[in-house]
Order: sequence, then C-alpha cells, then structure tokens
Amino acid sequence: MNNVISNVKNKSYKTFLMRIIISLVGVSLVGFGLAFNSAGMLGNDPVAVLYDGVRNLLGLQPEKLGLVTNLVNFILLAMVFILGRKYINIGTFIYALPMGNFVSIGFKFHEILNIPNSLAGRIITSFCGCTMLFLGIGIFIAVNIGMDPVTGVIMLVRDKINGQYKVAKIICDIISLILGFSFGGKIGIVTIVAAFIAGPTIQKISELFDKAVLKKMNLSKLAVE
Repeated sequence: MNNVISNVKNKSYKTFLMRIIISLVGVSLVGFGLAFNSAGMLGNDPVAVLYDGVRNLLGLQPEKLGLVTNLVNFILLAMVFILGRKYINIGTFIYALPMGNFVSIGFKFHEILNIPNSLAGRIITSFCGCTMLFLGIGIFIAVNIGMDPVTGVIMLVRDKINGQYKVAKIICDIISLILGFSFGGKIGIVTIVAAFIAGPTIQKISELFDKAVLKKMNLSKLAVE
C-alpha cells in the first residue's frame, strides 16, 4: 500500500515538474515575441504597447524593455495580490518573474540573426515576433498551470463590472493602448493585426497543443484532473 502511495506521489511530482518546464517554454516564447515585435518597430499588441510606453516614459532604450516588462508585471502582480488574491498561484510567478530576462535574451537572439533593418526585414522580424508571442501564450494557457498577472487584472475587472471575460479583456486592452500610446508606446500594423487575430489564433494554438502534445504526455487538463 505504501509503495502504491509513493508511486502516485512520484508521478504527481513528475507531472507537475513537466508542466512547469513546458510553461517556461511558453513564457520564453512570449518574451522572445515581445523583443522581436519591439525590434521590428511595426507596433505591438495592447499590453506590449503599455510596456513600451512605460519604457519610453522612463527614458530607457528599447533593449531595456525586459526590465520594464518585469516592473509592470510586478505592479500588476501587486494589484492582483491586494485586490484578488484568489487569482494568484504558481503559474502567476512562473510567468511574471522570468519574463523580463526572456525579453532581454530575445533582443540578443535578434542581434545574432542580424536581420536587415529594411522594411522587408522588419516585416519578417514582426512576423516572427507575433508567431512566437501567440505560440507562447497558447502553450502557457494549454498547460493550465495558472494565470499571468495581466489575466489576473482582467479577472478583477470582470468581477468589478460583473460581466463577461471578453468584455473585461476589451476594457483592459483599450486602457493599455491609451496609457501606452500616451506614454509614447509604438502603435502600428502589428497592433491592428493582434487586435483582430490574436484571440482566435491563441485559442486554436492552445487547443491543438493540448491535443497534439499534452494529451500524449498525459499532461492535459483532463488527464491531470
């Protein structure tokens, strides 16, 4: 009986560890995506516009976006901790704590690739950025290990207005865009593209990753539960 209990515990620990590792892969892709979108200079998604605006407000170079990303995420994390502690869990810290470092590594990776600064090169850079950003968020959601700070704030707004998640998401995106743009954040074609395709694309990626990868590894939400 003790051996059975021990095996179950070991399996649970291994499953939890694997989910953490995979979620970190997703977070790293998000960080790389933010860096590439910034380097492409064709705009950012609403939350990244806020990051970029705060960076500009502080008078920091684009390469310092990782530092600013950490700063904003820590502020959002504090808000969620104070106003809605129930939305804080291990996934929140896995997403927030290393994000800035991954953004900084993303800039270094972009430098190594030496993509031309022509319009074509910037389009390629932004395309790679959006691809990594959407893929990373989709993976993080599929692993189902917890909420990132931004999603936590969205849930707080949803609770406050007593409405649906999508309404709260739109409100938060609009506020992020207004604040970010007023601070000097870059808005461009990527911002428009993200507004139209980010949600459906991320949802599809999350579903496909769950079916094609997590279920085969017995790590999907249903398998874990």
